Amino acid sequence: MKCSILLLSTLVLASASTAQSSIRLTLDEAQSIAAQRAYNVRYATMDKDEAASNTREIIASGFPQISGSVEYNRYIDIPTQVSSGDVFGFPDYLNTFLGGVAQATGVPLDAPAPDPDAIQEFQFGAEQTMTAGITATQLIFSPSYFVGIQAAKAYASAMEAAESRSVVDARRAAGEAYAAALAADENVGLLKSAEQLASDSHDQMRAMVEEGVAESTDADQLELALTDVKQQRTAAESMAQVALDALKFTMGMPVETTVILADSFETLDGALSAASVLGVPFDAVRLPEIRTQTQNLALSELGIQNEKAAGLPSIGAFYTNQRNAQRDAFDFFGDGSWYPIQLVGVQMNIPIWSSFAGKERVFKAELTRDRAATALEQMTEAARLEYRAARSEYNASLEQRQQSQRSLELATRIMDRTRIRFTEGLASSFDLAQAQNQLINAQGGVTQATLRWLNAHLRLQRSLNA
Repeated sequence: MKCSILLLSTLVLASASTAQSSIRLTLDEAQSIAAQRAYNVRYATMDKDEAASNTREIIASGFPQISGSVEYNRYIDIPTQVSSGDVFGFPDYLNTFLGGVAQATGVPLDAPAPDPDAIQEFQFGAEQTMTAGITATQLIFSPSYFVGIQAAKAYASAMEAAESRSVVDARRAAGEAYAAALAADENVGLLKSAEQLASDSHDQMRAMVEEGVAESTDADQLELALTDVKQQRTAAESMAQVALDALKFTMGMPVETTVILADSFETLDGALSAASVLGVPFDAVRLPEIRTQTQNLALSELGIQNEKAAGLPSIGAFYTNQRNAQRDAFDFFGDGSWYPIQLVGVQMNIPIWSSFAGKERVFKAELTRDRAATALEQMTEAARLEYRAARSEYNASLEQRQQSQRSLELATRIMDRTRIRFTEGLASSFDLAQAQNQLINAQGGVTQATLRWLNAHLRLQRSLNA
């Protein structure tokens, strides 16, 4: 089945690139194309792929991270350090020793008197330096990391459910657009038949006028009716093209593509049985929007765990290996020395006191969880209500369709009898035009009732995800 859908999508793209080509589509094929090419489905697929990528990114952050760095500095002015004048004076024991030697030998120490306000200036380092190295880090323990992985996986599952919802909605939208295009095409066919019937009646009346057995007013009445039917047929043809373009847009196809509707109301009547929807029990768990909200509820539960985990310690290890060179000129690739710097360590971050801010974050996360639970309950009840409304509409559409069929049979009999009476001179042109209008309205009523039934079938399918 998947291969056939891919082949069909390929044919669609090929037909879009060739103006002369055309493609015949059944209702099921149109829905299958929309399930892959509809714009909302494409966006949902991108969101799903992005969520899966985020999950892989979070998982990767817990594995070793290695980075390299190269730093070059050229000092225009080497930094100057200052200190008091006697900062490098002799220690007390040396001063005592030298004083004793001077006293024993009789040679006095000729040292200048100390100046407490003296300042000495020093410049350390070379004019140009370069440092190159690598640093590796490894997360050892972090509760937030493990909760984050679970949250990312839950979010990815939610995006998958959202994609399923987009597919289901796209199939329903394509089905409704296909039904609308089919009804518009059916309406054109009915008006063409009505136009032919009105034209035949008008020609017959003209012949009777020429023979002198009818008045010209009767012919004018039928010509007026024929003109009205022609105008309706022209407007219907325009609306049919608009409906067909809307179908192509709903499927995500270029509007230049030539699409031929392969199904008809008769074929769909046989393909879409009432048992396929009325015999399916309602189960909200099957609905993609319910699955999406269930995943959102799971995400909110993980949000509470994440806020609680923020108060636990985290441990990480690191290793750094660098080489440092100092030169008076830019000569870092010669035989000069590179001095090593190597460091390994472990770092632990321990939250101690947050002034109850962490408690409030947990409280807000619990509120988010409660909102998600309430939303799930609301969506479940709304889905059950939608199913009951869709089932009621479906039953009503079946009854309306049967009534419209009976009305069409009655209008057909009236039209046949009126034509016979008109030929025999027992009915006027007004009676014949009125019978024709009744027949056109009855045929249109059947088309509208069939369209309503088809849309109700698609709506009930959507409410059951059947």
